[in-house]
Amino acid sequence: MPFKCLLFICFSVPLMAETEWVNDVQPNPLAFTGFGDGMAIVDEWLAVGDTSNSDQNPNAGAVHIYNNSSGQWVLYQTLYADDPDSGDELGSSVDIERKHDSGELWVVASALKDDEVNLDNGAVYAWTLDDMGVFVQKQKFTGVNLISQNFGQSIALNYDYISEIDAELWVLVVGDDYKRHQVMGQTRATGGVTIFKREAGPGFPWVEETVQTGQIYLDGLSSTDFIGRSVAIDGATIVAGAPGDDDHNLPSGDGVNMGAIHVLTRDNLTQTWSCCAIAYPDYRERSAQFGYDVDVIKQPNNNRIIMASAPFEKDQNNQADGSVYVWFNGAQVQTITAQTYPGTQGNFFGGSIAANGDPFFGDTQFFIGAPYSENRKGRIYHYEINPNFDGNNDLYLLTDQIVAYNRDQNPWDTGQFGIHVATDGLNSATSSKSNYIGSHKSVYTVEMPIFKNGFQLPP
Repeated sequence: MPFKCLLFICFSVPLMAETEWVNDVQPNPLAFTGFGDGMAIVDEWLAVGDTSNSDQNPNAGAVHIYNNSSGQWVLYQTLYADDPDSGDELGSSVDIERKHDSGELWVVASALKDDEVNLDNGAVYAWTLDDMGVFVQKQKFTGVNLISQNFGQSIALNYDYISEIDAELWVLVVGDDYKRHQVMGQTRATGGVTIFKREAGPGFPWVEETVQTGQIYLDGLSSTDFIGRSVAIDGATIVAGAPGDDDHNLPSGDGVNMGAIHVLTRDNLTQTWSCCAIAYPDYRERSAQFGYDVDVIKQPNNNRIIMASAPFEKDQNNQADGSVYVWFNGAQVQTITAQTYPGTQGNFFGGSIAANGDPFFGDTQFFIGAPYSENRKGRIYHYEINPNFDGNNDLYLLTDQIVAYNRDQNPWDTGQFGIHVATDGLNSATSSKSNYIGSHKSVYTVEMPIFKNGFQLPP
């Protein structure tokens, strides 16, 4: 890891010019402190979770949908659960996906404290855009009592064409980092995922997909592995972060919370998922929590890239500096670290990561949030795929560093810009989390300057 500090004196030396992102949307009223806890972007649509929204019931939550058809984000519709209860916190995690040729659009959001199955068990809601231009709730997904405990901790939604069966499928992955499994004859809260699918087009139901899990795999799990703390899907690959994974071969708790990622692959002919291959980075550190956030993208010629972060990796001053690890077709090919070390509170590099595998807008972009940078002002590192990657050089190259345009204004000067990041390959967004009394969260974006109808191919 690069040398960054001498004693407690740290230096900030940006390697290139900084790009500023503009603050486009804010909570209303400003007192709603859950704004941006979940966030996703695709085409001219931006979905922002608002877990403390009290329009329906105190802290029942909501999801705000913004549309940008003329270069400005405008609130289009606010989504509520059809059964809002106090403290449900709808919007804890959010995703949005579009089938570009037909315009079919789905939004999913978790209510992490929903009580339908059991106290604070969680649920996930799904809405689609109907022919009248209104988002309509179509389904509520819940876990299984005494098995699911944190259903919706993370969610990921993906559309893909499956050539083997000539079908267009939507797949929803729900992470539950306290999901219970039978391990060595005992029930343990190891965490896990639940997978749902539906065929594209009107009238098709969502159904749960089969996951083939061997007992040898299950017997190797431990309580509080936190599998499903983060999830990602693209095509026939699902990645679930397990930041609580321990290395039990090390003495005196030295292997606690090192982390891992679990990779599921889909047999498109039998339409079943196989679980799981487990991957670790080439450098493991106590409490690094590798797998805190994950992403996966498929590339041309059946290539696959997996990214996973370890934001709690420590620097010399025991601050959360962080790293992001990258795999290409099953082989680890790159370790990415922050290029600057401003301030005295670490970077928390990789607290949030986002890439895109959809070639419609571009599949080369990669964003890494570092919300603790510069004493928690925060910044984002923007990378692009190296067109000359040959397996012996870096797959991702740093193109610029991104900051908030108002980063030096009180109270935003400790706003944790980059705490959540999202991209569709062309349009990107991040949220901030200010920690001064009276301040509020915001969402910053960068996007195509002009949207015409959501189907315009990028230049």
